[in-house]
Amino acid sequence: MKSYLLTISIALLFVLSGCQIVPTQNTNEISIIQGLGFDLTSDDKVLGTIVYPEYRVDETSKIEILKAEGYTVQETIDRSQNEVQYPLVSGQLRIALFGKSLAEKGLYPFIDTLKRTPEIANTIQLAVIEGEASELLSIKKYGKENIALYLSDMIEQNARIGELPTTDLAIFSYNYHNDGNDPYLPLLKKDKDKIKINGIGLLKDDRLITTLPIKDVYTLKMLIEHFKMGTHQYKLNDDEFVVIGNIKSTPYYEVKVNNGIPEFNIKIKMDARLQEYRSNDGKPTDKKKVKKLQVQIKKRIEQDAARIITLLQENGVDPIGLGSKYEAHYRDFDLKKWEEQYPDLKVKVNVDLEMINSGVVE
Repeated sequence: MKSYLLTISIALLFVLSGCQIVPTQNTNEISIIQGLGFDLTSDDKVLGTIVYPEYRVDETSKIEILKAEGYTVQETIDRSQNEVQYPLVSGQLRIALFGKSLAEKGLYPFIDTLKRTPEIANTIQLAVIEGEASELLSIKKYGKENIALYLSDMIEQNARIGELPTTDLAIFSYNYHNDGNDPYLPLLKKDKDKIKINGIGLLKDDRLITTLPIKDVYTLKMLIEHFKMGTHQYKLNDDEFVVIGNIKSTPYYEVKVNNGIPEFNIKIKMDARLQEYRSNDGKPTDKKKVKKLQVQIKKRIEQDAARIITLLQENGVDPIGLGSKYEAHYRDFDLKKWEEQYPDLKVKVNVDLEMINSGVVE
Protein backbone atom coordinates (compact mmCIF):
# COMPACT_ATOMS: atom_id res chain seq x y z
CA MET A 1 0.00 0.00 0.00
CA LYS A 2 2.80 2.40 0.92
CA SER A 3 4.59 1.52 -2.28
CA TYR A 4 1.39 2.19 -4.26
CA LEU A 5 0.86 5.61 -2.61
CA LEU A 6 4.49 6.54 -3.23
CA THR A 7 4.11 5.71 -6.91
CA ILE A 8 0.92 7.80 -7.19
CA SER A 9 2.57 10.72 -5.35
CA ILE A 10 5.56 10.74 -7.72
CA ALA A 11 3.25 10.61 -10.75
CA LEU A 12 1.16 13.52 -9.44
CA LEU A 13 4.30 15.53 -8.73
CA PHE A 14 5.36 15.35 -12.37
CA VAL A 15 1.86 16.08 -13.67
CA LEU A 16 1.30 19.13 -11.46
CA SER A 17 4.75 20.56 -12.07
CA GLY A 18 4.44 20.15 -15.81
CA CYS A 19 7.57 18.03 -15.90
CA GLN A 20 8.15 14.98 -17.97
CA ILE A 21 10.73 12.24 -17.83
CA VAL A 22 12.89 12.45 -20.95
CA PRO A 23 15.29 9.63 -21.84
CA THR A 24 18.92 10.68 -21.66
CA GLN A 25 20.60 10.74 -25.05
CA ASN A 26 24.26 10.36 -25.89
CA THR A 27 25.76 13.49 -27.47
CA ASN A 28 26.74 11.31 -30.42
CA GLU A 29 23.04 10.69 -31.06
CA ILE A 30 21.71 14.29 -31.13
CA SER A 31 22.43 17.34 -33.30
CA ILE A 32 23.02 20.25 -30.91
CA ILE A 33 22.11 23.62 -32.47
CA GLN A 34 24.55 26.30 -31.31
CA GLY A 35 23.89 29.03 -33.89
CA LEU A 36 20.86 30.24 -35.84
CA GLY A 37 20.59 32.74 -38.67
CA PHE A 38 17.49 34.17 -40.33
CA ASP A 39 17.16 36.09 -43.60
CA LEU A 40 14.29 37.43 -45.66
CA THR A 41 14.01 35.85 -49.12
CA SER A 42 12.79 37.51 -52.31
CA ASP A 43 9.39 35.77 -52.04
CA ASP A 44 8.87 36.89 -48.42
CA LYS A 45 9.89 33.57 -46.89
CA VAL A 46 12.49 33.01 -44.18
CA LEU A 47 15.84 31.42 -44.91
CA GLY A 48 16.99 29.67 -41.76
CA THR A 49 20.62 28.72 -41.21
CA ILE A 50 21.60 26.23 -38.51
CA VAL A 51 25.11 25.70 -37.12
CA TYR A 52 25.77 22.54 -35.14
CA PRO A 53 28.73 20.30 -34.31
CA GLU A 54 28.55 16.72 -35.54
CA TYR A 55 30.16 14.52 -32.92
CA ARG A 56 31.82 11.30 -33.97
CA VAL A 57 32.64 8.03 -32.27
CA ASP A 58 36.34 8.92 -32.13
CA GLU A 59 35.36 12.00 -30.02
CA THR A 60 36.22 14.47 -32.77
CA SER A 61 33.64 16.86 -34.18
CA LYS A 62 32.93 18.66 -37.44
CA ILE A 63 30.91 21.89 -37.75
CA GLU A 64 27.92 21.44 -40.03
CA ILE A 65 25.70 24.13 -41.58
CA LEU A 66 22.15 23.53 -42.76
CA LYS A 67 19.91 25.91 -44.71
CA ALA A 68 16.18 25.70 -45.34
CA GLU A 69 13.34 28.04 -46.33
CA GLY A 70 9.92 28.36 -44.74
CA TYR A 71 7.29 30.78 -43.52
CA THR A 72 8.08 30.20 -39.81
CA VAL A 73 11.11 29.45 -37.66
CA GLN A 74 9.79 25.99 -36.88
CA GLU A 75 9.27 25.17 -40.55
CA THR A 76 12.90 25.97 -41.37
CA ILE A 77 14.02 23.74 -38.50
CA ASP A 78 11.66 20.93 -39.49
CA ARG A 79 12.91 21.05 -43.08
CA SER A 80 16.50 20.94 -41.81
CA GLN A 81 15.55 17.98 -39.62
CA ASN A 82 14.99 16.00 -42.82
CA GLU A 83 18.69 16.31 -43.64
CA VAL A 84 20.23 15.09 -40.39
CA GLN A 85 20.77 11.67 -38.90
CA TYR A 86 19.93 12.61 -35.32
CA PRO A 87 17.31 14.97 -33.77
CA LEU A 88 18.06 18.70 -33.76
CA VAL A 89 17.95 20.14 -30.23
CA SER A 90 18.45 23.78 -29.14
CA GLY A 91 19.47 23.49 -25.48
CA GLN A 92 22.96 24.84 -26.18
CA LEU A 93 22.03 27.68 -28.53
CA ARG A 94 24.51 30.52 -28.10
CA ILE A 95 23.62 33.07 -30.76
CA ALA A 96 20.87 34.10 -33.18
CA LEU A 97 21.64 36.37 -36.15
CA PHE A 98 19.24 38.40 -38.28
CA GLY A 99 19.85 39.76 -41.77
CA LYS A 100 19.39 43.53 -42.06
CA SER A 101 16.41 43.36 -44.44
CA LEU A 102 14.63 40.99 -42.05
CA ALA A 103 15.42 43.24 -39.07
CA GLU A 104 13.95 46.23 -40.92
CA LYS A 105 10.71 44.31 -41.43
CA GLY A 106 10.45 43.20 -37.78
CA LEU A 107 12.01 40.67 -35.40
CA TYR A 108 9.13 40.01 -33.02
CA PRO A 109 8.06 36.60 -34.43
CA PHE A 110 11.63 35.32 -34.10
CA ILE A 111 12.33 36.80 -30.66
CA ASP A 112 8.96 35.50 -29.44
CA THR A 113 9.75 32.00 -30.71
CA LEU A 114 13.13 31.98 -28.97
CA LYS A 115 11.53 33.12 -25.71
CA ARG A 116 8.80 30.47 -25.95
CA THR A 117 11.35 27.67 -26.30
CA PRO A 118 12.02 26.63 -22.68
CA GLU A 119 15.40 25.02 -23.33
CA ILE A 120 16.83 28.24 -24.82
CA ALA A 121 18.57 30.44 -22.23
CA ASN A 122 17.76 34.15 -21.89
CA THR A 123 21.49 34.89 -22.06
CA ILE A 124 21.97 33.95 -25.72
CA GLN A 125 23.46 36.67 -27.89
CA LEU A 126 21.54 38.41 -30.69
CA ALA A 127 22.95 40.46 -33.56
CA VAL A 128 21.97 42.16 -36.82
CA ILE A 129 24.03 41.44 -39.93
CA GLU A 130 24.87 44.02 -42.58
CA GLY A 131 23.89 41.74 -45.43
CA GLU A 132 22.73 38.16 -44.91
CA ALA A 133 23.18 35.98 -41.84
CA SER A 134 23.48 32.84 -44.00
CA GLU A 135 26.43 34.29 -45.89
CA LEU A 136 28.23 35.34 -42.73
CA LEU A 137 27.74 31.94 -41.06
CA SER A 138 29.14 30.22 -44.15
CA ILE A 139 32.49 32.04 -44.40
CA LYS A 140 35.04 29.36 -45.31
CA LYS A 141 37.73 30.78 -43.03
CA TYR A 142 35.69 29.72 -40.00
CA GLY A 143 34.80 26.29 -41.38
CA LYS A 144 37.17 24.44 -39.06
CA GLU A 145 35.97 26.16 -35.88
CA ASN A 146 32.56 26.67 -34.34
CA ILE A 147 31.54 30.03 -35.76
CA ALA A 148 28.52 30.20 -33.42
CA LEU A 149 30.74 30.04 -30.34
CA TYR A 150 33.28 32.37 -31.95
CA LEU A 151 30.68 35.09 -32.58
CA SER A 152 29.03 34.68 -29.18
CA ASP A 153 32.39 35.01 -27.41
CA MET A 154 33.35 37.99 -29.60
CA ILE A 155 30.21 39.92 -28.66
CA GLU A 156 30.45 39.01 -24.96
CA GLN A 157 34.08 40.06 -24.57
CA ASN A 158 33.53 43.35 -26.46
CA ALA A 159 30.68 44.14 -24.07
CA ARG A 160 32.68 43.11 -21.02
CA ILE A 161 35.98 44.88 -21.75
CA GLY A 162 35.27 46.82 -24.95
CA GLU A 163 32.94 49.38 -26.46
CA LEU A 164 29.68 47.46 -26.90
CA PRO A 165 26.70 48.11 -24.62
CA THR A 166 25.62 44.91 -22.89
CA THR A 167 22.72 43.06 -24.48
CA ASP A 168 21.29 39.57 -24.84
CA LEU A 169 17.86 37.97 -25.30
CA ALA A 170 16.72 38.99 -21.79
CA ILE A 171 17.85 42.62 -22.12
CA PHE A 172 16.37 42.90 -25.61
CA SER A 173 13.03 41.55 -24.36
CA TYR A 174 13.01 43.94 -21.39
CA ASN A 175 13.69 46.97 -23.60
CA TYR A 176 11.06 45.81 -26.10
CA HIS A 177 8.28 45.36 -23.55
CA ASN A 178 9.13 48.28 -21.22
CA ASP A 179 7.45 51.60 -22.08
CA GLY A 180 10.04 54.29 -22.76
CA ASN A 181 12.83 51.92 -23.78
CA ASP A 182 13.89 50.77 -27.23
CA PRO A 183 16.08 47.75 -28.02
CA TYR A 184 19.54 47.81 -29.60
CA LEU A 185 21.69 45.02 -31.03
CA PRO A 186 25.31 44.64 -32.15
CA LEU A 187 25.80 45.17 -35.87
CA LEU A 188 28.13 42.64 -37.51
CA LYS A 189 29.62 42.81 -40.98
CA LYS A 190 31.44 40.45 -43.30
CA ASP A 191 34.64 42.20 -44.40
CA LYS A 192 36.20 40.04 -47.15
CA ASP A 193 36.89 36.78 -45.31
CA LYS A 194 36.65 38.27 -41.81
CA ILE A 195 33.87 39.27 -39.42
CA LYS A 196 33.90 42.54 -37.51
CA ILE A 197 31.63 44.50 -35.20
CA ASN A 198 30.59 47.51 -37.25
CA GLY A 199 28.34 49.41 -34.84
CA ILE A 200 24.97 49.18 -33.13
CA GLY A 201 21.55 48.60 -34.67
CA LEU A 202 18.85 50.83 -33.16
CA LEU A 203 15.28 49.53 -33.16
CA LYS A 204 11.83 50.96 -32.56
CA ASP A 205 9.69 48.19 -31.12
CA ASP A 206 11.02 45.23 -33.14
CA ARG A 207 12.06 47.04 -36.34
CA LEU A 208 15.56 48.23 -37.20
CA ILE A 209 15.32 51.98 -37.78
CA THR A 210 18.91 53.15 -38.09
CA THR A 211 22.46 52.25 -37.11
CA LEU A 212 25.22 53.91 -35.12
CA PRO A 213 28.81 53.57 -36.42
CA ILE A 214 31.42 51.89 -34.26
CA LYS A 215 33.16 55.23 -33.55
CA ASP A 216 30.08 56.38 -31.60
CA VAL A 217 29.28 53.15 -29.77
CA TYR A 218 31.59 53.89 -26.81
CA THR A 219 29.80 57.19 -26.12
CA LEU A 220 26.40 55.49 -26.36
CA LYS A 221 27.58 52.93 -23.81
CA MET A 222 28.49 55.78 -21.44
CA LEU A 223 24.92 57.07 -21.73
CA ILE A 224 23.31 53.67 -21.16
CA GLU A 225 25.15 51.81 -18.43
CA HIS A 226 27.71 51.72 -15.65
CA PHE A 227 30.83 49.92 -16.78
CA LYS A 228 34.52 49.42 -16.16
CA MET A 229 37.41 48.73 -18.54
CA GLY A 230 37.56 49.52 -22.24
CA THR A 231 39.71 51.99 -24.19
CA HIS A 232 38.89 54.68 -26.73
CA GLN A 233 40.96 56.90 -28.99
CA TYR A 234 40.26 60.58 -29.60
CA LYS A 235 41.73 62.59 -32.45
CA LEU A 236 42.17 66.09 -31.09
CA ASN A 237 44.04 67.60 -34.05
CA ASP A 238 45.53 66.38 -37.32
CA ASP A 239 48.70 65.26 -35.54
CA GLU A 240 47.43 64.75 -31.99
CA PHE A 241 45.88 61.52 -30.68
CA VAL A 242 45.04 60.42 -27.17
CA VAL A 243 43.86 57.04 -25.89
CA ILE A 244 42.06 56.77 -22.56
CA GLY A 245 41.45 53.63 -20.55
CA ASN A 246 38.20 53.59 -18.63
CA ILE A 247 38.54 52.84 -14.92
CA LYS A 248 34.91 53.51 -14.08
CA SER A 249 32.08 55.26 -15.90
CA THR A 250 28.59 55.86 -14.49
CA PRO A 251 25.67 57.88 -15.93
CA TYR A 252 23.27 59.78 -13.64
CA TYR A 253 19.93 61.13 -14.83
CA GLU A 254 18.00 64.13 -13.57
CA VAL A 255 14.45 64.73 -14.83
CA LYS A 256 12.68 68.07 -14.52
CA VAL A 257 9.10 68.70 -15.66
CA ASN A 258 8.10 72.23 -16.68
CA ASN A 259 4.46 72.70 -17.68
CA GLY A 260 4.18 69.03 -18.53
CA ILE A 261 7.34 69.02 -20.66
CA PRO A 262 10.30 67.01 -19.36
CA GLU A 263 13.92 68.15 -19.49
CA PHE A 264 16.89 65.87 -18.86
CA ASN A 265 20.30 66.48 -17.40
CA ILE A 266 22.66 63.53 -17.84
CA LYS A 267 25.86 63.55 -15.83
CA ILE A 268 28.58 61.08 -16.74
CA LYS A 269 31.05 60.51 -13.90
CA MET A 270 34.19 58.99 -15.35
CA ASP A 271 37.57 58.04 -13.96
CA ALA A 272 40.02 57.31 -16.76
CA ARG A 273 43.69 56.62 -17.29
CA LEU A 274 45.85 58.30 -19.89
CA GLN A 275 46.72 55.18 -21.85
CA GLU A 276 48.62 56.70 -24.76
CA TYR A 277 49.40 60.10 -26.20
CA ARG A 278 50.90 60.91 -29.57
CA SER A 279 51.81 64.30 -30.96
CA ASN A 280 54.36 65.65 -33.40
CA ASP A 281 55.48 68.37 -30.99
CA GLY A 282 57.56 65.81 -29.07
CA LYS A 283 56.79 67.41 -25.72
CA PRO A 284 56.36 65.20 -22.62
CA THR A 285 52.96 64.81 -20.94
CA ASP A 286 53.50 66.78 -17.78
CA LYS A 287 50.72 67.63 -15.32
CA LYS A 288 49.81 70.80 -17.16
CA LYS A 289 49.45 68.88 -20.42
CA VAL A 290 47.33 66.17 -18.81
CA LYS A 291 45.00 68.82 -17.40
CA LYS A 292 44.61 70.33 -20.86
CA LEU A 293 43.89 66.90 -22.38
CA GLN A 294 41.30 66.26 -19.68
CA VAL A 295 39.41 69.44 -20.63
CA GLN A 296 39.61 68.61 -24.35
CA ILE A 297 38.33 65.04 -23.92
CA LYS A 298 35.54 66.15 -21.59
CA LYS A 299 34.38 68.61 -24.24
CA ARG A 300 34.65 65.99 -26.99
CA ILE A 301 32.54 63.45 -25.07
CA GLU A 302 29.86 66.08 -24.40
CA GLN A 303 29.80 67.07 -28.08
CA ASP A 304 29.63 63.45 -29.23
CA ALA A 305 26.86 62.67 -26.73
CA ALA A 306 24.81 65.71 -27.86
CA ARG A 307 25.20 64.70 -31.52
CA ILE A 308 24.18 61.09 -30.80
CA ILE A 309 21.12 62.14 -28.77
CA THR A 310 20.03 64.41 -31.63
CA LEU A 311 20.33 61.45 -34.01
CA LEU A 312 18.25 59.29 -31.67
CA GLN A 313 15.56 61.97 -31.40
CA GLU A 314 15.44 62.49 -35.17
CA ASN A 315 14.86 58.76 -35.66
CA GLY A 316 12.42 58.39 -32.76
CA VAL A 317 14.47 55.70 -31.00
CA ASP A 318 15.32 55.72 -27.31
CA PRO A 319 17.98 53.11 -26.40
CA ILE A 320 19.01 55.27 -23.42
CA GLY A 321 15.57 54.76 -21.87
CA LEU A 322 14.76 58.42 -21.21
CA GLY A 323 11.05 57.65 -21.46
CA SER A 324 11.34 54.94 -18.82
CA LYS A 325 13.20 57.32 -16.50
CA TYR A 326 10.56 59.99 -17.09
CA GLU A 327 7.77 57.53 -16.28
CA ALA A 328 9.50 56.68 -12.98
CA HIS A 329 9.38 60.37 -11.98
CA TYR A 330 6.03 61.41 -13.42
CA ARG A 331 2.81 59.78 -12.27
CA ASP A 332 0.74 60.97 -15.24
CA PHE A 333 3.09 59.52 -17.86
CA ASP A 334 1.36 58.98 -21.22
CA LEU A 335 3.29 56.94 -23.80
CA LYS A 336 1.64 58.50 -26.85
CA LYS A 337 2.24 62.03 -25.59
CA TRP A 338 5.82 61.12 -24.68
CA GLU A 339 6.54 59.90 -28.22
CA GLU A 340 5.22 63.20 -29.59
CA GLN A 341 7.43 65.20 -27.20
CA TYR A 342 10.59 63.10 -27.56
CA PRO A 343 12.02 64.59 -30.81
CA ASP A 344 12.08 68.13 -29.35
CA LEU A 345 13.14 67.45 -25.76
CA LYS A 346 15.99 69.34 -24.15
CA VAL A 347 18.71 66.90 -23.11
CA LYS A 348 21.94 68.25 -21.63
CA VAL A 349 25.02 66.13 -21.03
CA ASN A 350 27.75 67.07 -18.57
CA VAL A 351 30.90 64.99 -18.16
CA ASP A 352 32.83 64.91 -14.90
CA LEU A 353 36.14 63.42 -16.04
CA GLU A 354 39.00 62.68 -13.71
CA MET A 355 42.15 61.85 -15.66
CA ILE A 356 44.75 59.73 -13.91
CA ASN A 357 48.13 59.67 -15.62
CA SER A 358 50.71 56.98 -15.12
CA GLY A 359 54.06 58.27 -16.24
CA VAL A 360 53.70 62.04 -15.82
CA VAL A 361 56.96 63.91 -16.24
CA GLU A 362 57.40 66.30 -13.31
